[in-house]
Parts: sequence; C-alpha cells; structure tokens
Amino acid sequence: MNKTVLQWVMRASRQYPVSSLFLILVSILSSVADGLSITLLIPLLGTIFEDQAIVAGETGGLMNILGRIALLAGPENQLFLIAGLIVGLITIRSILVFCDQYIVAWMSGQISHQIRSRIYANLLGTDFQFIRTNDNGKLLNTLDGEAWNTTDAITSVFALITNVCMVLAFTTILLFISWHLTLLVAVLVVAISLLRRLSDKRMRRMGQQMIEASEILYNRSTELFDNMRMIRAFGREKEAQRAYDDASIRLFGLSIRIGNLASLASAIQEVLYAIIFATIIFVAIDIGVGGAALIAFLALLHRMQPHVKKFDETRTRLQALAASVKAVTELLELPQWSGRSEGGKQLPVLRDGVRFDDVSFSYAGKSNERRYALQGLTLDLPFNQTTAIVGSSGAGKSTLTNLLFRFHDPDQGRVTVDGVPLDELDLDWWRARLSIAGQDTDLISGSLRENIAYGSPDATDAAITRAARGAKIHDFIASLPLGFDTKVGTRGLLLSGGQRQRIQLARALMREDGILILDEATNALDAMTEHEVLDVIESLHGKRTVVLISHRLSTTMRADRVIVLDNGMVAEQGTPDELIQAGGIFADMVKLQEFNHRLGLTDRPVTNSAP
Repeated sequence: MNKTVLQWVMRASRQYPVSSLFLILVSILSSVADGLSITLLIPLLGTIFEDQAIVAGETGGLMNILGRIALLAGPENQLFLIAGLIVGLITIRSILVFCDQYIVAWMSGQISHQIRSRIYANLLGTDFQFIRTNDNGKLLNTLDGEAWNTTDAITSVFALITNVCMVLAFTTILLFISWHLTLLVAVLVVAISLLRRLSDKRMRRMGQQMIEASEILYNRSTELFDNMRMIRAFGREKEAQRAYDDASIRLFGLSIRIGNLASLASAIQEVLYAIIFATIIFVAIDIGVGGAALIAFLALLHRMQPHVKKFDETRTRLQALAASVKAVTELLELPQWSGRSEGGKQLPVLRDGVRFDDVSFSYAGKSNERRYALQGLTLDLPFNQTTAIVGSSGAGKSTLTNLLFRFHDPDQGRVTVDGVPLDELDLDWWRARLSIAGQDTDLISGSLRENIAYGSPDATDAAITRAARGAKIHDFIASLPLGFDTKVGTRGLLLSGGQRQRIQLARALMREDGILILDEATNALDAMTEHEVLDVIESLHGKRTVVLISHRLSTTMRADRVIVLDNGMVAEQGTPDELIQAGGIFADMVKLQEFNHRLGLTDRPVTNSAP
C-alpha cells in the first residue's frame, strides 16, 4: 500500500470527522451483520439435517451459542427463526451498505470539489512566473485529469477501510468456528499478498508514465485550438493529426498495459484462492471439523475472499494513483505570491504620475536560466498625458506593462505612484485604476455584453453602449439579431481579429478614470477604423492617462511624449517632433515606415494620421 496516498486521503478526510467515524462504524456493523448471516448457516443446516449436537447447543464455543439461538423458538419454529434471522441480518447489512456508499460518494465528491477549487485558487494566486514557466498542458491535466483521479484515490481508500472491516469481522468469526483452519488461511493469504506486491513497483512506474502521456495529449489538444489558423495556413494538418495520434496511442497503450497487469494479477490470485479452498477441505476432514461447520466456514471464506482480493487490487490501484496524488499535492501546496497582502494604501487622487526608477527585471526560463528584459530603466508616465512607448520586439515594452500591473516585482529599483512605492499600495485598488486593451485574444466565451463589462460587472447598459461607441463596435453589435447578448465563442473565435480588438478596447474604455494602456490595441484594425478609434483616444487628451505601446508610428504621432526602448533601457525620449529632429532611433523608424508606405507595404503613413 502506498503510505503517501493513504496519509494524504486521511488528512483530507479530517475535514469531515463525524462522517469519517460514522463511515467506519457503518463498515464494521455491515461486516458483522454479513458475517453473522452466514454463520447462522450452522444451526440452519443442523436443523435441516437434524444434527442434534448442534441444535441442542452441545458442541461448545460458537456452536453452543448458535444452538441456543435455535432452541429459543422451540423445535417446531427453529427453522423459521433461523431463516428469519438470516433475512433480517441481510436486510440490515443491505441498508448499512447503502449508507456506506452514500457517505463515500458524498465525502469523495466534497473533497474532490475542494481539491479542484483550491488548485484553481492557487493558480490564480501564485507568482506569475510559475504560470509562464510551466506548460499549460501539464497544469490543465493536473487541474482536470489528475484532480479527478484523486477522487479514485479517495474512494479507493474508503473502500479499503470497508474491506479491512469485512476481513477483520469475518476472520474473528472464522476463529470461533475453527482457529486451526483460520490460521492456515491467514498464512496462505499473506503468501498470496506478498506475491502480488511484485507488480506494485511496476504499476507505480506506469502510473507516472500515464501522467506524462496525459500532459502531452493535453498539450496537443490546446495547440489545436490555439494554433488552428497557423496549422491550416501552413498545411500542417497531417503532421498535427499524427502528433495527436501518437500521443493518444501512447496513452492508450499505457492504459492497456496497466489494465492487463491488474487483470493478470487478479486471475493468478483467483487460481491461488481456489487452491486454498481445496486445501481447507482436506485439512478440515483430517482434523474432524463437522459438515455444517465446514460449510459455514467455506461460505464465510468465500464471502470474505472478494474483500481480500479487492484489498489487494485497491492497494495496487493506489500505487498507480500515487503519481496523480503527487502532482495534485504539488499544486495544492503551490507557494502563493505574497505581494497582494503587502500594501494597503489608497491614494485619494492621482496627481503626478508613475515613475520607474532604475528598474531591472529578468524572467526565469524553464531551465531556471535568467533573461533580462529591463536593465536600469528610468522613465516617467505623467498623469493626464498620452505617452507612447516604442521599440523593437524584445525591447521590454510588455514587461513594463507587467510591472505596472504588478504581475511581477522588479529585481532591483522600484516603481512609484505619486512617490509611493507600488508595493505599498492596495493591489486591488491600484489595478482598478488600470485598464488595458492588447493584441492578445483576451475574451471569455460569453456574450458581447459580458466581455465588455468584464472589468466593470456593475456597469449599466448605458455605460456599455457608450464604451462600444467609443471603440467603434456599436454599429456592428446593433446589426446582430441578439445584439449585446450575442455569444462570441471560445476566445472570441466567432469574431474577426479587428472585432475582437474593438471589444477589448470597449472593455478598457469602461473604466473612465485612471490609466488606459493600449498594447498594440489597433494593429488588427483597418486604416479608417484605427483613425476613428484614435480620434476617440485623442478626445481624452488631458482627461485620461494613456499609454500607447505600438509598432505603428502613425499611432505614436498623437502622443505628448515618446519613449524609445532598446535592450531593456531608455534609448531616447521626447515629443515626436523632437525625436524626429534628433535623427536617432525613432527618426530611423519613421523613415523606414514612410519608405514602406511609399512602396505600398503598409497602408498607413507615419506623419499624417488621416487614413
């Protein structure tokens, strides 16, 4: 038996001490009732075959007690009394078994729900680095697949308790009937259990392989939906199908091997138990055990044998589930990010701005290597101004946004808001001052209304409509039969790229104060729509703090200030005109995009914001 799994289930069961004790009590009582119902075969058979020694209670020990029970009803009613007792005990046992199964189902369901809910909460609250450096397939497999497997571990351990109670109760009664035969049975059963242990190590190893195969299959499944467009565009359907089939076949093969190993062990065990029965018959005859007692002994043994077999099968099953329990335990004990509870300040009003002061930050790779995204960065984001941040891919633009939302804390330096360090502010209050529209498809599989109001769940219909108009998506929504109640599909796949971006922009515009961050938020829009959206943003000038992160320099020309990042550092900053006149990186970027526009490679000029 895997002690780790057993201890883990016992700890989980402590949340329900009354139910756990009641479960054990019900298991014991049902075992006793089952055993006694079979033991009553002795006086029943004695009455039927007129074995006066048994009926008169003259054989001693348990036989004496059973014989006296038969005498209670008198000679004419003995058979009815014993038969009635047997039926009554079986009825009681059936009721108790129902109670046992109901309690097990209720407790395992409750514990399983709490496991999944706690894992989900831990993933929401852990360091953002952990999410970045772990495969989605692994996390999804643990949250969905392995968390359900722990339910099997819970029900298996509860079944183990029931089996142990049954075996103990039956063994006690067998000892009363014949301690010689019982000792022989115990020796032979222990020998069989020891033989079965040979498969445990292999079963545990295959259980770990099952988890790894499941993670690969989950990765293939998520890749299908995340990369469907790319797969089709590059004609990689056959390769994607082959990769998925390979992962699925490997998982299928492992499940077959585990099933075959369990079935083989069970079949061998069945043959060995048949040998035990034959051995007992010969030994019983040799030591002079009576016919009625022998029949009852064999009936009890036959009734007990499935529980012994189930005990061994469950123990083997727990070996296979050990890897699942380990994976789940790791997420249940996942360290939580401490930043949320560090600060509690709330500023009455935002006056000056956000400052990044000598900030450096590095990401941890999956091999724990460190990659610097920002190095000694110092810049200001003044409130009620529009600041554009530009730079090549990997310059640190998105990292700056992550630090602004405090998804991470800097390795060195600090971020302040009106001079107050960000880690001293109430995190929920601060994030409520921020809104973002990005290039990623951050939509939920609900309605358009739910997506627009996602960050403002108490928003009125008027506010939702106003935000939709600002994002230039209202006319499209109004043309739909269900309007704002139209479902967008998983990750918004029922919408075009430009429509998804405008929904995200409407969601960001719902928060009418604080800082509006547009991270490549117009890159999927056509020239006319982008121009209209930027006119809306320009109308916020002096009223909202806007941070524009964009490769399109036509967007940045509307900003009060432009900050150019290069290799995680500020390369230059100033007004768009100042930077063009300086002839530096920004000027070169402008020249390049103007050249591309003249060649027809882009449909947006840089210096003219009109479409």
